[in-house]
Amino acid sequence: MPTTEIAVLPLIAGTSVGDPDSQAAAVMRDAVATLHQQDGLQNVHFGPQVESPDVLQMMINWTSRQHHEAFMASAAYAPFVKSLGTIMSGNATIHHVDFEPSGGALAKAFSAPVTEIATFYCDREPIADWMSNAAKAAKWLEEQPASAGYLAGSAAYGITHEVVEREGVKGKAAVIAIGWTSKEAHMAFRGTQTFRENIGLLRGEAKGIEMHHVVLMEGLRD
Repeated sequence: MPTTEIAVLPLIAGTSVGDPDSQAAAVMRDAVATLHQQDGLQNVHFGPQVESPDVLQMMINWTSRQHHEAFMASAAYAPFVKSLGTIMSGNATIHHVDFEPSGGALAKAFSAPVTEIATFYCDREPIADWMSNAAKAAKWLEEQPASAGYLAGSAAYGITHEVVEREGVKGKAAVIAIGWTSKEAHMAFRGTQTFRENIGLLRGEAKGIEMHHVVLMEGLRD
């Protein structure tokens, strides 16, 4: 089953992966080239978090988690990690999510002018009906006027394979990626009565929530 590797990399302060003449951009070009050489790699998107520019978000789509694990076990992985380490200020965090609906919704979310990534941290497991509630939330978003800033068909959601921990909350987390016309449009929408009445579908029994925005770039094969 297709899976998305979500990697969060703390960068050395002042690092700019968006400057094509920078060392960081050269490192990312090499990283993307290595990824595209791996069996099962579908596509790579990356960009600094809008709220935390010194944090790099990578969203790497694989044919299966096993394909990513095969890369991690290969001779190419250690040089790949070492190269990325030259622009990092600390350790990366990595987890996997099988987003639904797969394919089009995720592609639209990642190619949007800005992508919201919200993670709902739960003790042990998200409630059993979180996925069905997320589907309802996606349908509700589709009913919003275009002026709200949501990009039609760009909501994808899933649950982490791994147990993750944040601020004392430990368990599998629920993640949703949503495409917006801008961060400002999304934040304005969060202030509406419509949002307040419906956000409970996603919050459920989450003990902690983290949300940020990313302007994702696609790492293309040379």
